[in-house]
Amino acid sequence: MSIDKQARLFFFATVCLLSVCSVSRADSLYIGAGAYLADINAPQLDDQDFAPAGFIGYQILDTPLLMFSLEAGFYDLGEASTGSGELRASIDASALTFAGVAYLPIGPFFEVYGKAGIARLSLDSGLGDLSFDDDSTDPFLGVGAAFDFFDTVDVYAEYLRFDNRIDSQMVGVGIRLDFF
Repeated sequence: MSIDKQARLFFFATVCLLSVCSVSRADSLYIGAGAYLADINAPQLDDQDFAPAGFIGYQILDTPLLMFSLEAGFYDLGEASTGSGELRASIDASALTFAGVAYLPIGPFFEVYGKAGIARLSLDSGLGDLSFDDDSTDPFLGVGAAFDFFDTVDVYAEYLRFDNRIDSQMVGVGIRLDFF
């Protein structure tokens, strides 16, 4: 490719980037909370539990084509137990998360998104009178969809998968409030 063609390509790419950036804005801070159905799969234990979650985020890019946020959250991954006395097995898990969230607007009021990040997982388990604590840092992924009310209130539904010892999966719904 000649230098003249490279210069024109660079100029065209710069103009495109500046046009997207000139219409972009950031909505800044948001908070959210939801209720989830957590699926717990561990040796000798397979159960589901309803669990809460909460998060805070900051939207750093908002364009008509793509939005991007950084988000920190707390997810209760559920609690389950089986048996009684000496044969009682139990698990209680939770996660502190940090993630990037990429949103794709589909029309003026609807968006789909993907979430990826790391989770600091806390797993408390027990067998009879013995108890075990297992903390780890593992990746997690999620996908979801949100409906935007009044440009500041979103109702969302999402699926999250945590790559930990109990193979946690969650499906939930919640609300997110944007602050300008």
